[in-house]
Amino acid sequence: MRPIDQFLNLAGAAVAARATGAAHPAAARLIALLADPPVEVVPSVPLRPAVCAQVPVAMALMATALAAPFAALEPALAWQARAIAGAPAGFAEGHANAHLLGPQGLEQRGGLVAGFSLVAPNITYPDHHHPPEELYLVLSGGEWWQAGGAWHAPGQGGIVHNPPGILHAMRGTDVPLLALWFLLPDSPAAHAIGQ
Repeated sequence: MRPIDQFLNLAGAAVAARATGAAHPAAARLIALLADPPVEVVPSVPLRPAVCAQVPVAMALMATALAAPFAALEPALAWQARAIAGAPAGFAEGHANAHLLGPQGLEQRGGLVAGFSLVAPNITYPDHHHPPEELYLVLSGGEWWQAGGAWHAPGQGGIVHNPPGILHAMRGTDVPLLALWFLLPDSPAAHAIGQ
């Protein structure tokens, strides 16, 4: 089995097993979309900014079953920083994202856009929002925040569900935050009920 298939099968199963409440239907959609056949894309040139020195630390905290397929995938990833206006000091060099699925990823599958976020210890990935619904699988540690709530630590293997458009943020704690995220495409049902 290809490392990407092994990793996505295990990650999808972990998300589905832990999804509750509003995250449950999103997780069911995720599993269905992951089952779509992969479509090759022109791969990006692998990039490793300095913050990637945190990857081995984060991997040591990762579930054993996910660590080996992630280690096989990681060298092919194009890690890069995201520019966010007004970001706190240290953010630019203290984080990186890498696409796994989607036009900028290693392949396309079911209209998903998915990737990894790496945030160094004591760095905050500032408030942001986006239209797609989002699911995170926490691979190492860190804390998450959503508008109207408090910072919380789902723990390694936990999930975070961001409804469409909600303001949210995340941060590394005394360990780096490494998480897999999935941006779900609009569902036909959402259009039918006017969302």
